[in-house]
Amino acid sequence: MLSALPLVGETTRLEYETKVLLLLMIFVYAFFKFVWSYRLYGFRAVMLGAVPASTDLGPDAEVQAERATRINGLAGRHQNQGLRAFYFALAALAWFIHPVLFIIATMWVVVVLHRRDFRSRSQRIMRGDT
Repeated sequence: MLSALPLVGETTRLEYETKVLLLLMIFVYAFFKFVWSYRLYGFRAVMLGAVPASTDLGPDAEVQAERATRINGLAGRHQNQGLRAFYFALAALAWFIHPVLFIIATMWVVVVLHRRDFRSRSQRIMRGDT
C-alpha cells in the first residue's frame, strides 16, 4: 500500500474515502462537461446545416450563422472545463501521497494552465502576434 512509501502519512478510513470522493466528483464533473460539449457541437452542426446556400442568403442567414458561432463557443468552453478537471484530478491524486504534495501539485496545475491559456505559442498564433 502507499503507507509503505517514504513521506507518506498515515491515512484514516474517512480521509481515504474523502480523497476518493473528491476524485470521483472531479471525474463526474469532467464527464458531464465533455458530454454537454459533445452535444453542443452536434447542435452547432445541425444549425450550420440549416443555413441556406450562399445563393439563397436572406436576412435570417446571418442570424443563424451567429447563433451557430455562439453555440460553438459555448461547446468549446465546456470542453475546456472538462479538460481542466483532468488537470486538477492529477493534482488531487497527489493527496494520496501527502497533503503538502497536493498543495504543490495544485499550484503547479494553476501555473501550467495559466501559461497555456495566456502565454503559450498557440495563444500568440490565435491572437495574430506571431
